Amino acid sequence: MKKIGFIGYGLRSETMMKAFTGAGLPLAPAAVADPRLETLQPQLARDGRFADTRYYADAEEMLDREALDAVFIGTRCGLHARYAALVMERGLPLFLEKPVCIDEAQYARLLAAPPAQRGRVMVSFPLHVTCIVQEMKRLVDSGALGDVVSVQAVNNVPYGGVYYHSWYRDAALTGGLFLQKSTHDIDYITHILGKRPVSVAALTSKMYFKGNKPAGLHCPDCPEYRTCPESSFVVEHRRKEEPSGELCCFARDTGNEDVGAALFTCEDGTLISYHQTFLVKNDAGRRGARFIGTRASAEFDFYTAQLRVDYYDERHTAVHQFHYPEGLVHFGGDEALARGFAEMLEGAPSPLGLEHGLASAAACLAARRAAQTHREETIEYGF
Repeated sequence: MKKIGFIGYGLRSETMMKAFTGAGLPLAPAAVADPRLETLQPQLARDGRFADTRYYADAEEMLDREALDAVFIGTRCGLHARYAALVMERGLPLFLEKPVCIDEAQYARLLAAPPAQRGRVMVSFPLHVTCIVQEMKRLVDSGALGDVVSVQAVNNVPYGGVYYHSWYRDAALTGGLFLQKSTHDIDYITHILGKRPVSVAALTSKMYFKGNKPAGLHCPDCPEYRTCPESSFVVEHRRKEEPSGELCCFARDTGNEDVGAALFTCEDGTLISYHQTFLVKNDAGRRGARFIGTRASAEFDFYTAQLRVDYYDERHTAVHQFHYPEGLVHFGGDEALARGFAEMLEGAPSPLGLEHGLASAAACLAARRAAQTHREETIEYGF
């Protein structure tokens, strides 16, 4: 049984712990470091998997005192790089949540890690390892599409309220929505293409989640609590969904754009267009990409689980329907991540080493700069 230490045990750590258990993997939570111990420890005490877990308020103390086989970092985004550097300095295998960093200084700190240690990291990019992405990768590598010259990617997020109702609205904690969302998409797109972009132009806009409600307003304190289409009351009792927070998303301090677009250029001229929105609902959700080649075009959507190939020289279209394991998060990608992490602990190479996280972060940091400066930005990788 491999002993895992968790730095930050929030929703993402809990989700991956379920994935470890669901995959039947021999991983045990030996220690948890989290400043919320007073509320967290009684909750986890009811879970038999945590019967022998030791708790710490300070992550460095946990790392100094525990004999761990690996560490899982599931803190808020702005702390990922700091704790990842501490873990790598100790030479421990690491499961690192995305984004791996939220600014250039944090990027430089992670880039300074020895290359051998970068390969002992599993970056949490579950879309990368889904069956539908792997099939698209197979198609591109087989030459069936010819030379891929353009990618058109979209992410219309049907649960976008989380980025306006809760702490995610604070870009100082998250790095902004390119790092929050497109970090996944740029990773799987470059994985499929086998090439990465060298420059980017980008724009963002705030069209819906904006307004003049008082800063700091919470939904229950608003006179429109029972009528506002985005209030926690309407979300829970009319839309029958789990509220993602109670901060007013139409207040002056809402934060975050709700529309963003980026145009990436690869060294060989291949163009990658990416568009993300955060205000759609229910079946309007879309996430996927169309790969346009010289012999055929292929596109897939995670939500419909369909991959379609249109061949140019034949009157032929092939549609592949995928079936994700029921009840799993990220279209089955989380359990694939869990298995890959367990295999890494047994000596196998990481399928998603730190350089995957750094490459995606470099592209997203450049997109953020481009949106701020309104000019094309060079993407600097450093490796």
